[in-house]
Order: sequence, then C-alpha cells, then structure tokens
Amino acid sequence: MKKIYSYFSDYILLLPFCAGVFLGADDQTKVVTILPQIMIDFEIPVTSLDIASWLITIYLIGYTAIMPLTGRLSDKFGFRNLFLASLFIFLIGSILTALSPEISKIFHREPNVNWILATRFIQSIGGGALVPISIAAAGFLLPRKKLPIAYGIIGASAEAGGVFGPLVGGFITQISSWEWAFWINIPPTLLIMVSLIIWIPKNKVQDIKIDYLGSFIFFIIISSITIACAQISKSNSLLILFLIASIIFIIFGILRYRSGSEFIVPRKIIKDKLFLISNLTHFFIGIGLIIAIITVPVMAETIMGASPLEGGLRLLRLTIALSIGAFLGGILTERINSKIPLMIGFILISIGFYFMYGWGLDIKDPSMTIHLSLLGLGFGVCISPITYCAMKNIQDTERGSASSILTLSRMLGMTIGLSSLTAWGTTRFSQLTSDLEGFSLDPLAQQELTDVTLNSGLQVFQEFFLIGLIICIISIPIGYIMTSIKN
Repeated sequence: MKKIYSYFSDYILLLPFCAGVFLGADDQTKVVTILPQIMIDFEIPVTSLDIASWLITIYLIGYTAIMPLTGRLSDKFGFRNLFLASLFIFLIGSILTALSPEISKIFHREPNVNWILATRFIQSIGGGALVPISIAAAGFLLPRKKLPIAYGIIGASAEAGGVFGPLVGGFITQISSWEWAFWINIPPTLLIMVSLIIWIPKNKVQDIKIDYLGSFIFFIIISSITIACAQISKSNSLLILFLIASIIFIIFGILRYRSGSEFIVPRKIIKDKLFLISNLTHFFIGIGLIIAIITVPVMAETIMGASPLEGGLRLLRLTIALSIGAFLGGILTERINSKIPLMIGFILISIGFYFMYGWGLDIKDPSMTIHLSLLGLGFGVCISPITYCAMKNIQDTERGSASSILTLSRMLGMTIGLSSLTAWGTTRFSQLTSDLEGFSLDPLAQQELTDVTLNSGLQVFQEFFLIGLIICIISIPIGYIMTSIKN
C-alpha cells in the first residue's frame, strides 16, 4: 500500500493544475450548446449566425494568442504566482460574462453582443494560460522519469474539459438560464486558488526580459489568420485584408527575430529540431481533434434529431477513452519509448476516422461506441509521447515558454481547423443543395426536400471525417521522424 501511495503521491500535486485546466477548456466549448439562448437574449437573428459564432472564435483567439506571453511570464514570476493570476482573470471574465446582458443594458437601450464578446475575451486570457503553466509546473514538481504520465494526465484534463463543455452547457439550458454556465465557475475556481496557496510551494523568480512587442505582433498574426480562415468560403475583401495583415506581421516577426533583440520565444527553443517537429505533429493533432469534437455533437443535433444533451453524451464516449489513452500513453512512453505509443495512437485514430466516415443516419450502438472509443483512445495515447519529445531538451528556465508554444501549436491547429472547416462545410452544403426548389405544399415534394437535405448534411459530415483521416495519415511520417531524432 505504501508503494502505491509513494508512486502516486507526486501526481497528486498536479490535481489543482489539472482542475484549472479542465475548467478553462470546459468554457472553451460550453458555449456551443448555450448559444441559442444567448442569441435570443442579445436579439441575434438566425441569419446572423456568423456573428454568434464569434462567441466561440473570440475565446479561441484569446486562449491561443496569450500562450507565448504567459509561458515567458511563468518563467519570470514563477508558475504558482502566474497560475493564481490566470485563475483570477478567468474568474473575473466569468462573472462579467454572466453579467453582460445587464452591463449592455446600462450603456445601450438594446442588447449589444459586443459586451459579451469583450467579456469572453477577458475570460479566454485567463483560461489560455492554464495549460502551458501546468506543463511547466510538472517539470518542476515531478522527477523526470514521471513526466510522461504527468503530461498525459494534464493533456487528458484539457481534452476532457473541452468535450464535457457541451454536455455541461446542454444540462444547464434544461434547468436554468445560460448565465449559470458562467456563475458555476466561481466555487471551483476559488477552491483551486485556495488549494494552490496551501498545497503548492513557490518556485524561484528569475530575472528574464519579456518581449511585449513580440507578444503583440504574435497576437495580431494569430487573430488575422483565424479571421482569414473564417472568410475562406466568401472570397471577399475581408479575407484579402486579413491575409495581407498576417503576411505583414509575420515579416515583422521574422525581422525582429533576426535583429538580435529580445524575442518572445527563446532562440534555443526555436533552434531545437526535435521541439519544432513535435509542434508540427501537435498542430495536426489539433486539427484532427477539433474535427471530432465539433462534428460528433453537431451531426447528432442536426441530421440525427438528438438533443444537445444527447449530443454531448455521445461525445462523452470519446472523452472517457481519451482519458484512458492518455494514461496508457504515459505508461508506454515511460516504460518503452515515445515511438511505439505514438504510432499506436495514429493507427487507432486512422481506424476510428475510417469507420466514422462510413456512418449513416442509422448508426447505432455498439458500433458508435466502438468507433468513438477507438478515436478517443488514439488521441489520448498520442498526448504523452508528443509532449515528452517536445520538452526533452528544454532547460528548466525555459519550460514555461516551451510548454506554451507546444500548447499553442495544438490550439492553433484547432482554431484554424474550426474556422476552415466551418467555412468549407457551409459552402459544401450549399453546393449539394443548390438544385433544391423552394417550399412546396405537395407532401411528396416536401419529403424529397427533407431527404435531400438530410443526405447532403450526412455527406458533409462524412467528408469531415475523411478530412480527419487524411490529416492523421499526413501526421504519421512526421511523428515517425520526430521520435527518430537522436539527442
């Protein structure tokens, strides 16, 4: 019994960090199922769904863009101090988001969606810092041999939070108003903050310069790329404008790096080949993961007639398997090496997406559970080997920066994947239904309209899964190269 306690005692230190990571990721996707209620309260018409979708996109932008800066701040001020500060910002953002309808009424006669967008952005700044700080904290709190499992646990917490989000949102919409989706963040956030203060020791503060200008440039690049991806299907001036902005600020970033001045990312990290390829692998994992997380519940709610809660419950199967896979991936990486679990993970993801590509409107259990479990298990197994490879050569003074960039690469894949997928899916559905005639009183014509619409929607979702399969296949040789690099 003592041996078991001794083995797991170090991992217990990660509990407050994992709880915070879960909470931040949960709010990233929770809004998916409460969006209809928010649209009603802020008087957003169904025809302006693109405006409403910014409630998700704005959180992703802030969540992603803040990571490099918070990683560097973690190196400078210590992981415990910055984790507490991030939780406080997240807490304030949650309260302001819950109060946004009342705040809007104070300054405007009519509801103004800009207020909830602003408060969601504040919330995302706190939430986006939690994952990279947790990875950095693990490097300080645990011995090196236990890091693979630790990385798997943190990664599983992030993915579980992201998948539980729609489930929590769906449950809240059935028992109360959408504001409670944010009010309920207060008790756990305060509990996590207290446990950190009591439980976790402070680490040393370091004298490190922070590149605030580089952080701003990076934020503009991330925002511009995300907005441009959202405009892909429209081919309008906004797409061109933000593509140009992205290119200009990327050039600024390159020039700043070459100038020799202090850079937001330590130069040693950028020159580490293993770290760079790990980030590329993580980027593709992010694209594949967002395809699964978004497509499964949306497919259930639109063409399969399921409720938001049922859609979330279907995704729960993937989450449970992902958590199990993350733990197994950590054990395999610790006991064997990083190559074998990574290849196993990619194979499982490929099989899962292949089976889901063949889903019809009549897909039932146990097939659905098996396919989702294979996919979740694969994503989970991949977490630890990728993180371990990325952090393998990183010095203690740069763990915060490195972990933030690694997390950023996955989030960037998810953000760009979500924007591109949404834009492409809308266009593809319009193409498939372009020959349909308008409303008809003829029952046969109505039935034909319904059948074609459902089949077109099914085809789009099947193609989403096919894209996920292709992305996974592309990732396999990259992952193999990553795990073959010698120190």
